[in-house]
Amino acid sequence: MNWPTPRRSVAIARVEYRRSLRAMLRNRTQLLGFGVFLLLFVGMPTVGGSYVAYTAGEEMLDALPVLDGARGALALAWLGPVALIAQRAVGTTARIDAEAGMLTTVPAPDVLGGLVLAEAARVLSVAAVPVVAVAGAFALGIGAPVAVLSIVAALLAVFVTALLAGHVVGVAIKIVVGQSELLTRYKSVLAVVAFLAYFAAVSSEAFGRALVELFGLLQDSPTAWFGDLLVAGVPGVAPSPVRVVGALALVAAGVPVLLAIDVRAAERLWYADRAQPGTRTYEESDADGTVLSRIAAGPTRAVVRKIWRRTKRAPIRLIYVAYPLFFLFAPLQQVFSTGTVPASLPVLLALYGTWAVGAAALNPLGDEGALLPLALTSGVRGGQFVRGHVLAVSALGLPLVVAVTALSGLLSPLGPSRWLALAAASALLSVVGPVLALAIGTRFPRFGTVRVSRSREVVIPSKTAFACYTLVVTVGALGAVVALVPGGGAVLSDIVAFVASLAGLSVAIAPPVLRAVGAAAALALGVIAPPLAYRYVARRFEHYTLA
Repeated sequence: MNWPTPRRSVAIARVEYRRSLRAMLRNRTQLLGFGVFLLLFVGMPTVGGSYVAYTAGEEMLDALPVLDGARGALALAWLGPVALIAQRAVGTTARIDAEAGMLTTVPAPDVLGGLVLAEAARVLSVAAVPVVAVAGAFALGIGAPVAVLSIVAALLAVFVTALLAGHVVGVAIKIVVGQSELLTRYKSVLAVVAFLAYFAAVSSEAFGRALVELFGLLQDSPTAWFGDLLVAGVPGVAPSPVRVVGALALVAAGVPVLLAIDVRAAERLWYADRAQPGTRTYEESDADGTVLSRIAAGPTRAVVRKIWRRTKRAPIRLIYVAYPLFFLFAPLQQVFSTGTVPASLPVLLALYGTWAVGAAALNPLGDEGALLPLALTSGVRGGQFVRGHVLAVSALGLPLVVAVTALSGLLSPLGPSRWLALAAASALLSVVGPVLALAIGTRFPRFGTVRVSRSREVVIPSKTAFACYTLVVTVGALGAVVALVPGGGAVLSDIVAFVASLAGLSVAIAPPVLRAVGAAAALALGVIAPPLAYRYVARRFEHYTLA
């Protein structure tokens, strides 16, 4: 067995870590998002957790079953880093750039050691300060400074073993996918399905119940021994000496075993031949031909077919459409926990669905990629280009949006007239939205690729187009709600007055005025703007000049 050489692995880890930092610093949006994440999910919990640990540490020791809680908590917490590291290994960290050059100059175990150390450095850069701060505050609060050593040692043991176990799982998944022609071909589809399954799981009450069950079941697992190590320095708690020794032995034996498995798995991943999906001729199927012949013909039909093929080959290019799903977490969780559909859910589903249908057509020029010159000179007229894009996304998205909106409305407290009108509006917006999105995307195109994983880059809409389209849809939907829903004008009037009061202003707008403004906004964006947007995109396409 060839083990990683520490000096070479550290050198590789240093380079990989620096590259991660540079990549983040070059992307200001990612840097801003990371800063917000640090503030909300690291900084504030660290301050709050340290305060609670310092002031209420002794009370918690007296009121809670500390030993059993520590065992179950650490055994359950061990699964978190395993899942996170496995997901990152599948997406980015299990492979290296310039893989052929690296593996011909450096032994594979050293490369693997560098990748694992770099990943450890990334995680510790975020987690080390909060862990030490809260542990130190707790130890000082209970009057046992030595307790910080056992707490940090236990959490470090959890992290190291979970890091290696998660990396092994991630590499194993990449081996299975990479050596299967079927899985390689449909890995993007599988990723989307996995994401939706994860979202559904965390939104359901069953997920919480499963965690509670695991908390109890895992108290007798080997990883629960880390809980005894955690409280070894806490006064008044009597951990099992056998389990403390077992935790140390688990680290001493588990780290080299997991590292050896990881090295073998990485060598198989890097040196084995990867599955190459057979070349497929994307001839029009009978089903596609029947559908297309009914909705389009000639060049418009060719545009629709091209968009469908492009999406079928790389569905991951539409990953940005899934981002707003997280705003549906609360209402969906309410559905799973109470078994009832709130009146707001059909509205939110209709809004998200119509937004998503249009967003799929938000970058018409950039989606062409290297084929843009061919598309511009192919003889396709501007109107055919627009109709092809609208039909491509509406034919697939409109039936689904209408069905979901109608079903949720039927199960909600909304009356039949309300949810039927909502379903009809979602059908209309599923056609209008793409036209507006095409105009915005044509005005603010994006041709450069964005890295979504270490080995995958896709073209997604520009941030300006994304923001403008979202604002337009929100204004139109809000205007329609204010105009059509009884009491909508009064609610918006109260909101405007409240926001103004925060700025020290006294603003009062009569509800009838807001209803009129809302109706005008909905009318402008739903009736007046689409024909103008249609003409703009058609002319822009026909007169577009490549730089």
